[in-house]
Amino acid sequence: MNIGVILAITLSVTVLVVVITVLVLKYALKWVNINNIPVAELEKAAKKVLGDKMSKAEQEIEDMKSREEKRIREMRKESTEHEEILIEREKKLNKRSRILDEKSEDLNSRETKLKNGVERLEIDRADLKKELEKISGLSKEEAREKLIAEVNQDMKEYEAKKIRQAEKNIEMVADEKAQKILVEAMQQVATDYVGETTTKTIKVDDEKVKGRVIGKEGRNIRAFEQLTGVDVIVDESPNAIALSSFDPLRREIAYVAMTKLIADGRIHPGSIEEAVRKAKNEISVEIKKNGQILADEADWADMDLGLMKLVGKMKYRSSYGQSLMSHTIEVIRLAEVLATEIGADVGLVKKAALLHDVGKVLTHKVDSPHHQISGQIARKYMLDEKLVNAIEAHHLDIEPQSPEAVIIYLADAISGSRPGARKDSYEQYIQRIEGIETAAKEIGGDRIQDVFAIKAGREIRIIVNPKLVSDDEAVVMARDIAKEIESKQSYPGNVEVTVIRETRATDVAK
Repeated sequence: MNIGVILAITLSVTVLVVVITVLVLKYALKWVNINNIPVAELEKAAKKVLGDKMSKAEQEIEDMKSREEKRIREMRKESTEHEEILIEREKKLNKRSRILDEKSEDLNSRETKLKNGVERLEIDRADLKKELEKISGLSKEEAREKLIAEVNQDMKEYEAKKIRQAEKNIEMVADEKAQKILVEAMQQVATDYVGETTTKTIKVDDEKVKGRVIGKEGRNIRAFEQLTGVDVIVDESPNAIALSSFDPLRREIAYVAMTKLIADGRIHPGSIEEAVRKAKNEISVEIKKNGQILADEADWADMDLGLMKLVGKMKYRSSYGQSLMSHTIEVIRLAEVLATEIGADVGLVKKAALLHDVGKVLTHKVDSPHHQISGQIARKYMLDEKLVNAIEAHHLDIEPQSPEAVIIYLADAISGSRPGARKDSYEQYIQRIEGIETAAKEIGGDRIQDVFAIKAGREIRIIVNPKLVSDDEAVVMARDIAKEIESKQSYPGNVEVTVIRETRATDVAK
């Protein structure tokens, strides 16, 4: 607030006080007249009071004036400081503005130089292109094609180098560990090969036994075949009776029943019916016993009784001549070792290994691939979906969803591919060998001179034309052929692909 305004207000207040004092004196005089008090004394007292009031008012005005002047000086000082700060900031902003203007001019200058340089570069580039075409004798298109060919060759060399390097690294890191795991696993489950056919033979000491088996007008043999569903062959070899059936379970029941009948000697429709009934009961007990053996092998203590009986029937099934029960035990043990080595769920792996081929028990009744039937059985008994996937994916036509599923695939492949585990028919063997050779020819084409499948189809050797295939291309070709065989062919174990590229110098001494 301005000091002049303050003084005016103070002066107004003082005048107001004087007016009030005069009024008070006026009324005091009337009171004095009424009460006969001397006027001189009263005026003296009034002047004294008025003098004190005026002195006090003047002192307050001086004090107020001093305070306001001090405050105004401080405000002016602050204002001056703020003004100096603003002036300094303005100087800095002006300096920055000048710097930015200079940089902008420099950038514009550089941009102009860059544009000029680009234009000169384009001109030089065009001149250089013409000069290169003139020197090389190649057009732009021809040079591009040559460059692409060289780049492709470099890429093949690089790819071959990377393949060799990767294979070397893999061999260094994985071979020793893989061999150790697989050897330990296979040593624990090594079993002999047991071949089975669709017939079982019972030796007889006397040809008269065959007559009793046939019975009057063939009634005994007809009754036996009707009750068992098995063909009885008595005239193919001396001193032997053959039982033939595609169903190993029926064949086993028939074998047990026929053995009992021959041992007893009394063969007629009634005894045949009784022997078949007892044989079925014995086989039923045996099935449950086998199921318990397999359940114990997989550490499955609470296995459903119905599932256990179904599993027990695997003893009477075979695949490629390999006993299904023996194969299952083998896969359980292999899978357990592999799962332990890599830290997978051992319990789940053993259960999946137990059930991976159980569908083969029902393939003659259900028209589906056996691994899908196995999955359906697992779902029927409400098993975990992760376990079901491990069962269904062991042929890789269904995507494995866990390491455990891959372990089942590996254990099944190891069991089926080990020497002596299975036997192929001659036709299947020929088809497999031809398929592997055809896959190699499709990849190599005219660059291949000869293809040989050796070691029962476990190795294929490809001899290439050395003029059409370089060393690096041979490495790439081997990898491509291996991938083609993996994707399109079916085979046990592994197939080693060897590409041979050799040059020979021949001359004749005369």
